[in-house]
Amino acid sequence: MSSVPEPTPRLGAGPDRLDSWKEIASYLKREVRTVQMWEKKEGLPIHRHFHNHLGTVFAFRSEIEAWGLKQATKHQQRASVASETSGPSTKPSIRIAIASLHPSQDNPDDRALCMTILSETIAALDLLDSSNVQVLGLDLSQQTSETLDYRLEWEIWNDHDHLTLKASLLELKSQLIVWSRNFHLTPEAGGEISTHIADQIARYLWLKTISSLRPSLSIRRVEAMSSREAYLKGRYFLSQRNEEGMRKAAGWFRAAIKEDPDFALPYSGLADSLTLLSFYEIESPSITMPAARCAALKALELAPNVAEAHASLADIRLHFDRDWDGADQEYRQAIQCNPEYALGYHWYANLLSARGQHEAACVAIMNALEIDPVSLITQVWAGVTQYLAHRFDEAIAHYQSALELDPHYIWAHMYMAQALEQKGRYHEAIREFDTTIQLAGGSSCVTAMKAHALAAAGETSAARVILRRLRNLPNLKCMPSYDIAATYAALGESSQMAVWLMRACEERNMKLFKLRRDPRFDNARHSIQFQQVVQHIGLSRYDGFEIN
Repeated sequence: MSSVPEPTPRLGAGPDRLDSWKEIASYLKREVRTVQMWEKKEGLPIHRHFHNHLGTVFAFRSEIEAWGLKQATKHQQRASVASETSGPSTKPSIRIAIASLHPSQDNPDDRALCMTILSETIAALDLLDSSNVQVLGLDLSQQTSETLDYRLEWEIWNDHDHLTLKASLLELKSQLIVWSRNFHLTPEAGGEISTHIADQIARYLWLKTISSLRPSLSIRRVEAMSSREAYLKGRYFLSQRNEEGMRKAAGWFRAAIKEDPDFALPYSGLADSLTLLSFYEIESPSITMPAARCAALKALELAPNVAEAHASLADIRLHFDRDWDGADQEYRQAIQCNPEYALGYHWYANLLSARGQHEAACVAIMNALEIDPVSLITQVWAGVTQYLAHRFDEAIAHYQSALELDPHYIWAHMYMAQALEQKGRYHEAIREFDTTIQLAGGSSCVTAMKAHALAAAGETSAARVILRRLRNLPNLKCMPSYDIAATYAALGESSQMAVWLMRACEERNMKLFKLRRDPRFDNARHSIQFQQVVQHIGLSRYDGFEIN
């Protein structure tokens, strides 16, 4: 059994009482925010004294020593249980040291900002994952690759009217910088910028390091051969991402469930099929998504530690529930259960893009692509991730790579058209939209996207003709409300844009997750109507801190 490090550094001697958060944090060699989190989540013994409506906190060294011993015992017991259930290949932990952060000039405001970013980063990492990624402490510069895996290092300097912060991740074994990122801290950004930067860094480090872990081996049930064969056929057809393939996939997953009702994976596959039928606006979310949720929950009931089931539920929470925090938790659980499940990273990139965490989103989608380099949809979505970050040349390169694998791949042509439009190459974009419509045998959502390109190109009459035709289509299962709203934004009609965005909300249109980052809404982003919709779907808390 491997030794488990204590959750806190060895504590020193001295008077037993510590009389403030600062003293307690200094004693534990942690930041105040981390210590406060330990009180809430780990039961760190903190006492309070109230007098005349004022309160102070204090703690006793002896009680903290006892708490530290208890925590170490708890971690040792967890490791023992993991060893018994998973065998000798229990997942290792990634150990990261965080260097201290000091401004280049002794300015009190800069010094306070540095301390805040440092403590926020440590706290964010602690909250993301305490079992797989261990933050071992500050300034462990003398430790080697035998005791640490990575060290997060900083530089900060004055650059004209703002500060520039550089965060770098050093892999100690190779002594190579495996990631580096600059953040510009402008005075008008306000105090929340430190939280945003810390969250970006923490998620990037988590994704970068968790992907290096191998999935642990565990004893699993043996399902019926015919059921497993049906499940694999379902996954094959689902990967095609067209209507025929997704419907065939659902049929094979149902067949697998019929053969073996206790086999969890087909339930997850069925949930994914129903979710994607709604995502691609083939079926109404109000019809398919309740059934998708039931299937995902059944998969989790049968196999609580299966990555596919957590990813299925995460996608439902993101696209249908718009439960951003719940989706984040499930995506990360999927990745922890199996760091080699490509769709876990692929779909997590959607959520990270929606929140403007473009650097982490790119890491997530590239992890998926590294696992499955010939996946057409993953290659295309690597382009979409860049598109939502407004990096259109990089997006086009990914779409071209997908088209090299399959020149007739519908989604590569469709998203290529959107990127070309943003580059101002309107004629090429419209030609790609026409190709997509032809390959798809007609598509109302792609037709609405073409209308946007026409409006952006100044062909407003042609765009309005398409809008009228779409509104008058009989028996349309899914109205492309989101893309119609985008076209009205291009026409400069904010009121109609808002009407169709609210309709998209009511219909639970599954494209709404990208509203805050979709370049097609750039000219309407500061309108009151647009902001009201952003507020309505819960994305307003991610406004204002787009660091590219």
